[in-house]
Amino acid sequence: MKKLALLFLLFAFISSSFGQEKKLLKILNQELKKEVKNQVQSKNFNGDTLVILKPFTINEQKILSFEVRKSNYYQEGYEIITQEIPLNKITAIGKDIQVFFQTSDNSVITITKKVAKNINTNTEKGNFFQLFLFIEKQNEKLGINLQNALLKTGIKVDKEYWYD
Repeated sequence: MKKLALLFLLFAFISSSFGQEKKLLKILNQELKKEVKNQVQSKNFNGDTLVILKPFTINEQKILSFEVRKSNYYQEGYEIITQEIPLNKITAIGKDIQVFFQTSDNSVITITKKVAKNINTNTEKGNFFQLFLFIEKQNEKLGINLQNALLKTGIKVDKEYWYD
């Protein structure tokens, strides 16, 4: 009977954690879709465009990832940018022009494939996971919502500076 109760509690914990991860993904994907939709209408639009190739996902190893295509009006071609970060490595959230997650070590992997006349791929490790959320201003509530969603998945993060 004790084994059955323990198994039930373990299943309930895992289900709860997965449910909270879905909430985090929902926030991130809604905000990224809103960013893409509003980019051309922004008064600060400079010709750069962003297209979602793969929305935010969390795999079985608890790695958050997504992929976008970024076109720069003043450069030929485009970039395909893929980023990955283990959820348990996120230590802070902040905004300085754009929203980002921060780690204490170089656990963010960013793969940038530049496609023009030639294709160049560059892989970097760093401590900033860019969310590509630039346009919306005065949105500190987003930071609080992301902080709370991460906390509900068991990850305590600091919300640092929030500059538009």
